[in-house]
Amino acid sequence: MAKDGRTYDASFADIIAAGTRIVVLDNGTELELRPMPDEEREHALDPRVYELTQKRLSGAFVTPAGVDFEAMRKRPNKENHDIDSGGVTETVETMHLTGRDGGDVRDIELYVFTPEELAAPAPVVAFYHGGGFTVGNIGMYRPALRYLAEQAGCVVVFPDYRLAPEHPFPAGLNDCDETLDYLVEHAERLGIDMSRLAVAGDSAGGSLANGVVQLRAGSGLVKLVMEMYPAVDSGPVPPEWSYDMYPWLPEQAVEAKSRVDRIKASVDDLSAVYTAGDAQKMLDPLISAAYCEDLSVFPRTVVVSSEFDYLRYQNEKFAQQLRAAGVEVRAIRYLGCDHGFFEACGVMPQAEDLCRVMAAEVRKL
Repeated sequence: MAKDGRTYDASFADIIAAGTRIVVLDNGTELELRPMPDEEREHALDPRVYELTQKRLSGAFVTPAGVDFEAMRKRPNKENHDIDSGGVTETVETMHLTGRDGGDVRDIELYVFTPEELAAPAPVVAFYHGGGFTVGNIGMYRPALRYLAEQAGCVVVFPDYRLAPEHPFPAGLNDCDETLDYLVEHAERLGIDMSRLAVAGDSAGGSLANGVVQLRAGSGLVKLVMEMYPAVDSGPVPPEWSYDMYPWLPEQAVEAKSRVDRIKASVDDLSAVYTAGDAQKMLDPLISAAYCEDLSVFPRTVVVSSEFDYLRYQNEKFAQQLRAAGVEVRAIRYLGCDHGFFEACGVMPQAEDLCRVMAAEVRKL
């Protein structure tokens, strides 16, 4: 392992950036294809994804399954490592939220990452974690958020929002939304400039970010959205969906299909826990932004997809919907990757590259 925490060559993120190419889809949407740094075969799995998938399929790497949420929340996180310089301060404070969601007063922890020699007031990123609205913790994201804060010269905050099934929709969304009120109230103390606010999230966190944007429509508060393989359509599998959308190498068919199926299978059970069994409610635009009637309320949006992720189809379709609504969109696909690579900072060079992409977007604010 490298001294700085990376388990891969330090040049890999640079190689990804240098090898990026742009394709134009039929409707005119530009899509960035960001390559693997050490695999040139088209439609191959990233070597790190392939190795871990083989371990999972062999039974050497076991994770809790089913609906044992307590066990899932206590399972080991994906391997990740710090890759920042060590000059980022982490503090934890308690937000006393006053219950705009119907009188539910509660205390929520907020993790705050502040780089050294910050030029305050600085931009701020509110990051909402993934985990199917039911799991997720700061340990999954700490290295990436530290690196993002350092690279962007911004403050990154991470609200530990309430989880389903104990707290079904819209509890977690309201926590994420009211976090912004807390930031406004404490902006001077935190050294942040709320006129340069970005919201970000991965997977379910992308859904939450999109929900917050809609709740804040017309306020002008959110200036940038950055969403990684977001859940934007949690309804039934659409009839046009097919495995043919995911070409893979014949010798990697089992591993690649398992990566797609992993998320496809989880979506089927989502309504049972997030909306207390109300499948129709999963089409609420505050959960599934693809059904938002007026997407023009979105600010500049970065939509990131993974080649071997079930959500890729809906992610890239959503980017097209945003563009059609007049929103400035940046659509990115990471080749060879599956769902969740952002959590593996220091192990997946794509996570480092994505942090740099996000940092560049924040610096534009």
